[in-house]
Amino acid sequence: MRKFVRRLANQVSEDELDACFRKPVFIVSAPRAGSTLLFSLLSKSPDIWTIGGESHGVYAQFPHLAGQDATLASGRLDASHADERTRQQMKLYYLAMAKDSTERPLLNEVMQGRGEEIVFLEKTPRNSLNFGFLQKVFPGARYIYLHRDPRENISSIMEGWELGGKSGEFVTFRNLPDWPLGYWCFLLPPDWSLLKGRPIEEIAAFQWQACNEIILQDLSSLPPDRWTSVSYSDLISRPSEELQRLCGFCGAGSGDYLSGRTEDNLPLSASTITPPRKNKWKRHEAEIASVLPGLEKTMQLINKMHTASGVAA
Repeated sequence: MRKFVRRLANQVSEDELDACFRKPVFIVSAPRAGSTLLFSLLSKSPDIWTIGGESHGVYAQFPHLAGQDATLASGRLDASHADERTRQQMKLYYLAMAKDSTERPLLNEVMQGRGEEIVFLEKTPRNSLNFGFLQKVFPGARYIYLHRDPRENISSIMEGWELGGKSGEFVTFRNLPDWPLGYWCFLLPPDWSLLKGRPIEEIAAFQWQACNEIILQDLSSLPPDRWTSVSYSDLISRPSEELQRLCGFCGAGSGDYLSGRTEDNLPLSASTITPPRKNKWKRHEAEIASVLPGLEKTMQLINKMHTASGVAA
């Protein structure tokens, strides 16, 4: 892929490259909020282009994007990480990999002078911490903020940590400095080291809260037409309406595949750990009850932001 990207740099002009990614759309959310399902559904739109999954492999091409700094103070990236070469190369990797729902390569569209017409959609969980970086690389980026009931979300994060300890799935960092578990799952927000020795429910609640508060703060700096909000419960209970609304925000058509969706015919997310069922979170009810009081302010901020996005709460 690196050799192909190097060749591609000589075939595509800066203007053509910028045109493809003038208004990309990024899904941002806490881990395990349902972003994989949302991404999968939206990517079925005939007007949306993606690389087919998450961008971990793209980020891996840039060693300086491993974390905030060499000490891994967090996984957050800001504008200082987006030097000119990184900005160009990241767009080239996306261009080389992007396809539409029929597997038609985006590169073909660019070569035929239609790059400006595309809608590029991306979903990688760590992007929820990387607003400053994304704004430098993609100044016109738009955002879909997905949020989920903290009880459900925290329970799912806990399941991920439990599985990570057994199988390595969802593990994003190993051997963090002075971290006793030897592994870390999902996002690495600032101040993660304060969770040393704390139970999994507190780590999960910390990740949920930190991620949502960072997203809320970052989005508040944007004009209202650059972002929208969707709750996981609405996505599940009225998928057709929400998907059509979100496609409209992206500037894409929903197509018959999306407009015919109901709660009963939604596919399972590719990252599902156990089959969904009502009140599944109650498996961790006692642990979650111990952390919920500290999340009240964040929940209020989410509801306020959701209403401000023009979506009924």
